[in-house]
Amino acid sequence: MSLVDSLYEFRAGIAQTNNLISIAYEQDADGNDLFDSTKKEFVITSAFLKMFIYWETFIEESFSKYLTGELSTNGTSVICYISPNNREHALKILIGTQKYVDWANHEIVRRLAKLYLENGEPLASNIASISSELSDLKTVRNAAAHLSSTTRHQLDALSSRVLSRNITNTDVATFMMQLHPSDSTKTVLQYYQNLLDIAAESIAANRT
Repeated sequence: MSLVDSLYEFRAGIAQTNNLISIAYEQDADGNDLFDSTKKEFVITSAFLKMFIYWETFIEESFSKYLTGELSTNGTSVICYISPNNREHALKILIGTQKYVDWANHEIVRRLAKLYLENGEPLASNIASISSELSDLKTVRNAAAHLSSTTRHQLDALSSRVLSRNITNTDVATFMMQLHPSDSTKTVLQYYQNLLDIAAESIAANRT
């Protein structure tokens, strides 16, 4: 599977995420919601987790492809400092002596990129450009995976900062479906999705 395919798979995953969320808001012929608030929250939160996984998968796939000499979607190559035998070998090198690579940790990904790719590109600069938003998404991911007093406090703090008002006892679904202050045509989720899409396209095209 080429980088073109990896980018396509990522975008298809985002589209599937949004389709699942739209189903949560479907109504019957009389205009009544088919899903109650609890079911909506479950669907939206689950869809968000899938979206996060699609991003992590894209980063892993694009990194391993560049390490094995895959050309970008623009037909350009990157300079690698290693020569893995195949994708599996490349992933073993990235994992090293750890149990796995934490693809959700953008700082780890940047460090690995700078270690194995010339100037860390095209991953390092594109990830750096949305580092704050990636930190936000990891906060939401943690709350979606396990809503404890700690993750709820972090989610409330993030929601308050993004929405520019005091938010308490929110949940992932409620926060994600709010309109984003910087673009009232997009929900918070769509705002983040747009940034991920731009970064993914730039990484796949070897643009910095």
